[in-house]
Amino acid sequence: AVHKLLRKLGGNGGYLGFFYAASAIELVMNNETEFYQCKWLYNEVANQYQTTPVCVERNIRTLVDSIWKQGNRDFLGEIIPYPGGKKPKNAQFIDGLAVYLSEHNE
Repeated sequence: AVHKLLRKLGGNGGYLGFFYAASAIELVMNNETEFYQCKWLYNEVANQYQTTPVCVERNIRTLVDSIWKQGNRDFLGEIIPYPGGKKPKNAQFIDGLAVYLSEHNE
């Protein structure tokens, strides 16, 4: 469901950030608390892929940039009502998609 949503937004598997973001969204959805920090999240994803948290953050940011510039921005705006037409930050993107999927049972 996460991959399907990312593809619907205009993301694709050509970006490592696609897989990092999918893993991060799944971790947030499976997190039993409402509270999490990106530092923890990036570390968890980095451990899964044997890379660094800095690499995870950068590659997710690249994916968000790609979706923002070339993807389905209208649909993204429905999921994450970004103020002032600004591109969402990584944390907003991950949290927004996790909430959307949870609410739509996808």
